[in-house]
Amino acid sequence: MSNKKNILFVTTQYKVGERIYPIIPYLSKKYNLDLLKIYHMHPALGKWGGNKDLRQLFDKKYLSYFSSVYSSIPTLSKYDLIIVDDNRVQPGLDQIYSKRECLMIGNNHGCSDHGYETTNYQRCFDGCFMFGLNGCTQPYHIPGGIPANDGLKQYKTVEKEHILVITGFLGLEPEFTDFKGFTFKRCDKHFFDSLHLLDLQKKYNKKVVIKIKSRENQNHVNHVEYIKSIIPPSLDYEVKVDVEDDNLLLAQSCLTLSCPSTLALKSIQLGIPTFLFKGYSQTSIFKDYKYLMDLEDFKTSLPFSPQKDFIKNTIQGGLTWNSTDNYLNYIDQILN
Repeated sequence: MSNKKNILFVTTQYKVGERIYPIIPYLSKKYNLDLLKIYHMHPALGKWGGNKDLRQLFDKKYLSYFSSVYSSIPTLSKYDLIIVDDNRVQPGLDQIYSKRECLMIGNNHGCSDHGYETTNYQRCFDGCFMFGLNGCTQPYHIPGGIPANDGLKQYKTVEKEHILVITGFLGLEPEFTDFKGFTFKRCDKHFFDSLHLLDLQKKYNKKVVIKIKSRENQNHVNHVEYIKSIIPPSLDYEVKVDVEDDNLLLAQSCLTLSCPSTLALKSIQLGIPTFLFKGYSQTSIFKDYKYLMDLEDFKTSLPFSPQKDFIKNTIQGGLTWNSTDNYLNYIDQILN
């Protein structure tokens, strides 16, 4: 009979959880893993609004590491630890928390000023993994890093192929104000015109890749057509929606222009010139980032220097590409 301890791994949303999913094969070497899929990851209830359902990629890469896979809450008494890929109270997580007989650990939602990492304490987690030390404001916060970004190391010398633009809400989407009163600026014609993409293309002699976010309640085809309607026709560009290897996408960039986004952290870790624009997403972890600026202040001639101190404070293991080891060490400390 196995003496391995048992972990229930709860997936809620791929685009949040993908940052920690690479720990799964390593966890399976030491522990018995079961999987629970809820919310967007639920096989029947979840929806995908993009051109490539990356939940299928999750299944292909990781299902073999789990002994049992559930789409409804299993008996919880067998588990020594519950790991959830988010820190928001998604449907079912409060029920799991109230019935648990072990510690339940959440993970940082991402680039958000909503304070889920504190307001949801003892609602859907007992401890919460944060990206880095500067996010740890409470005794129950753990600096875990971003395990998925460790994979950037293999692409450090990859050839640069494009200028990358990472968008948030597009101009055709309804104006959105969150519950704290923050109204997101939309990436419209003014946004793209202000990036001087034709001038940048001439400077770098690279095509432009525009990465848009797929949303489960919207048609990505409409979003792609909107981009086409506002981009200069003489620009050499490509629109990407869902990408299987976003580490490679970021590593191939010679310049990254982005809304504040955890995706942009990959570019920053690689030392790629990365400029972020205020108001197009919440500032969150980027409040101390030197190249967070107003859109109107962006110029094609702006200098850039790698931000090692920012990486050190923001991503545990981000300079040494070992967030995964750091994360697993904390799990071992919890269980042993």
